[in-house]
Amino acid sequence: MNTAHSSMSVEDYLKSRCIEIASDITSTANKLEKQLKQEMKEAREELIEVHERCVEGEDGGVTEMEVEEEGSEFYDKENSTHNNTTKNRSSTSKPSITSTSTSAPKSTRKKKSVIPHVSVLIESGPHNNLIAVLKPTAAKAGFAYVGRSTGKKFRESGLSLHKDLEVSTTHGHFKATKDGKIYFVDTGSTNGTFVGEKQLEEGEPLLINDGSRIRCGASTMKLTLTTP
Repeated sequence: MNTAHSSMSVEDYLKSRCIEIASDITSTANKLEKQLKQEMKEAREELIEVHERCVEGEDGGVTEMEVEEEGSEFYDKENSTHNNTTKNRSSTSKPSITSTSTSAPKSTRKKKSVIPHVSVLIESGPHNNLIAVLKPTAAKAGFAYVGRSTGKKFRESGLSLHKDLEVSTTHGHFKATKDGKIYFVDTGSTNGTFVGEKQLEEGEPLLINDGSRIRCGASTMKLTLTTP
C-alpha cells in the first residue's frame, strides 16, 4: 500500500478503488455508446443513399416495357401502310407507285441537366495540397460529406479531413440539384464554414461557382467544377 493510502483502512481503500474503477468503466462505456450511435447513424445514411440512388436509376431510364410499346406502335404503322399499298395495287389495272414515309416515334422525355463533379484542392492546413474529386447527385441522399470522420461515406464518396482538429466530425456536405447546380451546406459545425471573412449560416445553402473558395477549420478549399 503506498503513502497516499497508508492512513486508510483496507475497507476504505477497497471502496476508493471500486469507485475509481466504476468511474473508468462508465467513462469508457459512454465513449463506446457515442461511437456506436455515430456508426449507426452513418450506416443508416448510407442505406438511405443506396436506396435513393436505386430509385433515381429507376425513374431516369427507359424501361423495357416502354421500348416494346414504341416498337409495337412502329410495327403496326408499317404493317398498316404495307396492307393499304397492296390493296391499292390490286384494285387498279394500271400500276401505280405509292410513296410512303413513316417517322419513328419522337421521345417526349426532357433532356437531363449534367451535374458537374467538384474538384477540391486543399490550399492550407494539415491536408495542404490534397486533391479530391467529389460527385454529389440530385438524389435526396446523394450528398458528398465533408468532416473529420473516417467513416465509409467520407472516405469513398466524400472528403475526410481527419488531421484537421478544427473540423467537426460531420462539418457539412455538397449537394446537387436537378438543374445542375452545386451547393455547400454547413450542417452545424463547431467552428463554422467561411467564405473570406464571412461565416455561413447553419443549414443555408451556398451556391458553388467554378473557382469558389471556402474554409472549413484550418482547411481552405479551392473548388473547380468539371463536366463528367
